[in-house]
Amino acid sequence: MRLKDQVALITGSTSGLGEAIAKRFAHEGAKVIIVGRNQERGEAVAATIRGQGGDPMFVSADVTSEQNVKTMVDKVINRFGTIDIVVNNAGLVLPGSVIEMTLEQWNKVFQMNVTSTYLVSHHAIPLLLKQKRGSIINISSEAGLKGLKNRSAYCAAKAAIVGLTKAMAVDHSSKGIRINCICPGTIKTPMIQEIIENHEDPDGIEKEFLNRRLTPELGTPGEIAEAALYFALPENRYVTGAILSVDGGALAK
Repeated sequence: MRLKDQVALITGSTSGLGEAIAKRFAHEGAKVIIVGRNQERGEAVAATIRGQGGDPMFVSADVTSEQNVKTMVDKVINRFGTIDIVVNNAGLVLPGSVIEMTLEQWNKVFQMNVTSTYLVSHHAIPLLLKQKRGSIINISSEAGLKGLKNRSAYCAAKAAIVGLTKAMAVDHSSKGIRINCICPGTIKTPMIQEIIENHEDPDGIEKEFLNRRLTPELGTPGEIAEAALYFALPENRYVTGAILSVDGGALAK
């Protein structure tokens, strides 16, 4: 077990990528904190991990609220005494060009993607500094590295996460904290599956997703979980400030 007794806090982990990361880390012996707003889904993920011999904790929290984040961190410290790994995975995508996006929608996308990453890091990093070790993994997107049609706010927010990752790495890597970023392409999560199924042209939208890549299939949550595990492993001490694209070759195309 390569993460035995490491305490890993994962936001947006009641489904999709976050759920896969939580389960993968737990399989490697980590004590995982599942964070999300849907209590039913969160408790279900925790129950699955517990049934496999893990020691999870579910915390219902809105990670765009500083008070919620403070309370969340306090609960984790009361239960486990520390935090070793943070995965900032909470996110939101709303469609629209800058003409179509309302200010309310724009702010909502930035709050869920960027502000949440800032707030969780802001309150977790002092704990990691005390230990002089730790790993923070920010989840961006291929949208943070290239332009996508009708995704103005999302592209801008995910690009901000890439820049924030690099700045955090410069500030804190010399003190033993590694900060890295994963940029997934389109991944077959329940959300993406729902988008495909509810689209007026399901075959067309799936083909559009695939046409951006070099691979014949979309990615899976498990592949992103493996990338996160690489960044989380303590022995990968030389890896910080890295931006890893797991996108089926979309950036190379």
